[in-house]
Amino acid sequence: MSIPIVPESALATMTVHLDAIIDNYQTLKSKSSTADCAAVVKANAYGLGMTDIAPALYHDGGCEVFFVANLREAVNLRTALPKVTIYVFNGTTEDQVETILEHNIRPVLNDLNQIDIWRGQPAPCAIHFDTGINRLGLSEDEAELFLNDRPDLNVSLVMSHFIQSEIAGHPSNEMQLDRFIRYRYQLPDAKASLCNSGGIYLGEDYHFDLLRPGIMLYGGNPGLPKRPDGLKHVFELYGKILQIRHLRPGMAVGYNSLWTAAEEARIALVNVGYADGTFKTSDKCAKVFVGGHVANVIGKVSMDMIAIDITDDKFSHITVKDDVELLGANITLEMAAEVSTLGQYELLTGIGQRYNKKYIRGA
Repeated sequence: MSIPIVPESALATMTVHLDAIIDNYQTLKSKSSTADCAAVVKANAYGLGMTDIAPALYHDGGCEVFFVANLREAVNLRTALPKVTIYVFNGTTEDQVETILEHNIRPVLNDLNQIDIWRGQPAPCAIHFDTGINRLGLSEDEAELFLNDRPDLNVSLVMSHFIQSEIAGHPSNEMQLDRFIRYRYQLPDAKASLCNSGGIYLGEDYHFDLLRPGIMLYGGNPGLPKRPDGLKHVFELYGKILQIRHLRPGMAVGYNSLWTAAEEARIALVNVGYADGTFKTSDKCAKVFVGGHVANVIGKVSMDMIAIDITDDKFSHITVKDDVELLGANITLEMAAEVSTLGQYELLTGIGQRYNKKYIRGA
């Protein structure tokens, strides 16, 4: 059964600028004279749409290596891109091996059990060494056992992950680099990858053979003091005004009466809420952009709706026909994170599924 077409006026909108993502990829790639550049497209390309973004990066950006979190993401990506190299961060279990081989996916092996499962397979794999973050990856003891054992594996990549690469002078960066070099040079035939988005800006000593940017591809900042020059905003979220209401002094708005009009007020109700992701914990200080100006979100966010204050004369021209920018060039990820308990990663990956998604090229 075909899905009926719904008028756009019924939906909030997410617009993704594919050219901007490609430009960000090229900017990040240009930071190294020695390394190629992959793209991390896990979590549905950080919430923006993997099966639309990854093909654009491949066909128009020249990206040929992609990283995802789990096998379902990997198979979905393989369907879209038959020829690229796909690494799956979570590695493998025994029941996943057949699917991994069938779809020509490369597991990132994170412990000795995964190595035993993959032992003897001629297909390529990656080895993940934990150099201090204590998440996935071979611990120091496991790394020693693995390097002494040297099991029959076709290792195409060795990798690790930074603890806090966004702090350029942090001593953990050099510590992790030293550990990684020690492991990497015991597997000289494999390519090496250490840098996530922040790590790229630590300099070429850290770049090795392959960069692995994630959030910066999508216009986010992993925590650097300022977002690097040259990185573009890549998307906008727009809500629709459902209704405009006039309030008398003393009238309250929303659940629990968290906001009360101190004087005559004009508010707009917008068709996004908790189910749409962006306002999960921003009840008291979130902002939007409408009619050329920033407006405050007021009252308690509901499942499907927010209220915004448009009392000021500068909003007098606003009608139900106006779109409301929730995130974008005027309400940036940085701005949203500053007034929320959510970070940029959470804001991005928490974008809901009800937006009418548009992927555009050019201006």
